[in-house]
Amino acid sequence: MLGLGLVSLVAAAWFGCPYFGGTGYYADAIVTAPVDPNSRAYVQAAVDAGNRDGFWIAPRPVEYVNVANDRTPPHRVRQRVAYHRFPFSIPWRRDFWIEPLSDAHAIVLQRQACTVYELYDAAFAGDTVAAYSGARWRLDRPFEPLAPGNPSAMASGLSLYAGIARWEEVARGEVDHALNWAAPAGTVSQWHFVRPASDTDGLAYKGSSGYQLPYGARLRLRASFDTSRFGPQSAAIARAMKTYGIYLADTARTNELYNAMSDGYNKCDAGDLAALESIHLTDFDVLALGPILRVPGR
Repeated sequence: MLGLGLVSLVAAAWFGCPYFGGTGYYADAIVTAPVDPNSRAYVQAAVDAGNRDGFWIAPRPVEYVNVANDRTPPHRVRQRVAYHRFPFSIPWRRDFWIEPLSDAHAIVLQRQACTVYELYDAAFAGDTVAAYSGARWRLDRPFEPLAPGNPSAMASGLSLYAGIARWEEVARGEVDHALNWAAPAGTVSQWHFVRPASDTDGLAYKGSSGYQLPYGARLRLRASFDTSRFGPQSAAIARAMKTYGIYLADTARTNELYNAMSDGYNKCDAGDLAALESIHLTDFDVLALGPILRVPGR
């Protein structure tokens, strides 16, 4: 159940597919959503555990949205581990892009079915797709959380696709959905999450506070944060942080946001985007968390 103050707006379609039904967890604005009564304690605990950097987004995206159609052949996904199964086939071509970094993310959007497929630790060799974990979602429906204990292409079980800043959006100056955020490893909860998350990466918390920010927490950049000196691209992302917020979706070396290309053309301005480094966790409010859950068996 979404909290009070969420306003449904229609997010722009991409490749003719709606954005998770245009409503729900990622698509709803949260400008009036209530702040958690322990917001300051959660933020301070993360800072004390080492989260002191500004926010960052890659000047050149490493994520890429591969676009499939009805002629793209389906492939069963070979499990890298027995405990992460793939009850679906993924449309795949030999020239599809896999992120060249250690996470090896792969994103495929099937246009006719308006379905997005996401993989973590993906590989393609010998006509076989393999991955550690992954998930799929219908884009004509509101975002549906995975069952507790299940990751997606991200440790939290959230959708990588749902929370990326697409350069088509940044270029037009309007990112109309929530963003995914990866916090520095060890600064957030080891095993706790709130919906719509379903899992964690289990990295040990480096702090000592009982207020450990759970995966799936949604934060909102304060409306008073001054972006008057931001360029058009960083300002578009900051407005999304104020209007739709950011989800704690994974961990990284710094406070990292996700972006992606779909046409191979990089529209970003590294100098403009560097302004995001002036935004720190202390500039956010943690929105009302709801029930805090623990990864099953942990």
